[in-house]
Amino acid sequence: MYQTITKLPPLLAILLIVKGSVIAALSDQTQQLKFFENKIRPLLSAECYECHGEDKAKGGLRLDHIDLILKGGDTGPALISGKPEESLLIQAIHRTDPEFEMPPKKALTGAQVALLETWIASGATWPEESFTAVERDENGFTEDDRNWWAIQPLAEVSPPEAGDGWARNDIDRFIARKLGENHLEPAAAAGPRELIRRIYFDLHGLPPSPQDVADFVSAFEENPDAAVAALTDELLASPRYGERWGQHWLD
Repeated sequence: MYQTITKLPPLLAILLIVKGSVIAALSDQTQQLKFFENKIRPLLSAECYECHGEDKAKGGLRLDHIDLILKGGDTGPALISGKPEESLLIQAIHRTDPEFEMPPKKALTGAQVALLETWIASGATWPEESFTAVERDENGFTEDDRNWWAIQPLAEVSPPEAGDGWARNDIDRFIARKLGENHLEPAAAAGPRELIRRIYFDLHGLPPSPQDVADFVSAFEENPDAAVAALTDELLASPRYGERWGQHWLD
């Protein structure tokens, strides 16, 4: 066998000899784990996780845990333990098929390829780690992501029968239902002086003047709903409202 190896190109012959020596040395589980942590995990992290990690699973493949590697992606399991020559991962990093090359932008070095082949040939050891696989699609979204309330289609929703005695609109009734589920009572209604300060701070970020407060209190005593609506429209139409939110956008 040695004579056969020496007939190969020098660099390839050296890599084969080194790989064979490493595999022999990796018979001990402790040495296998050390080899993985020192050589394989850093290699996978540096070269593979950008496209095949937790944040992105290109082709449905993740390489950040052995369970996911064995499960594979759209083309099947990424490796077969003990058989690097039959493992899709090794075929991809050899880049013999233009349609199936990894990493896509640059090839791994010969030494890096040899490390991965050695790892798989010796059994693809991976430390026992607590891990819950999170399925992601080709765009990196999980099932929870796709079920997020803000991106669900609009639906006809009937307000609940809740908040009798204090709910003044449909939003209040939804709030009342949630309060009831948590055995909570609504806060007491705010008076006109509290209301005007809340509205001013929300929309302008500044307190109202004493005259503004006096005018609002007077209008509120005549018609609370009309007073709140008029004040809100006035503050929304003011340039101060734009300045208030412009502050956040500029930040």
